[in-house]
Amino acid sequence: MIDPLLQLVPPWLVVVPLVGIINAALFFVIVGRRPGSLPLYLIVGTVVATAVQALGLAQAGDPPLSIGDVNLVATSIGAWASLVLMRSVGL
Repeated sequence: MIDPLLQLVPPWLVVVPLVGIINAALFFVIVGRRPGSLPLYLIVGTVVATAVQALGLAQAGDPPLSIGDVNLVATSIGAWASLVLMRSVGL
């Protein structure tokens, strides 16, 4: 039932939100303050990681640094930079 749905979207559209969620959760574990900020971190991390990939800011490289078309380094840096910026603003 899920296989036909997965064929409709590009593979990076499945992988990138997971990368954003993982990075946001790790950010929360390392520097999170209150539990109420976790959902916001998850949303921001996912949206920014998807935007970095969609804009094509970095090309996919060798397998340790990429999964298929997804550049893990660029998406992770984008997610962390946005989370640090958000945290420095006070959210």
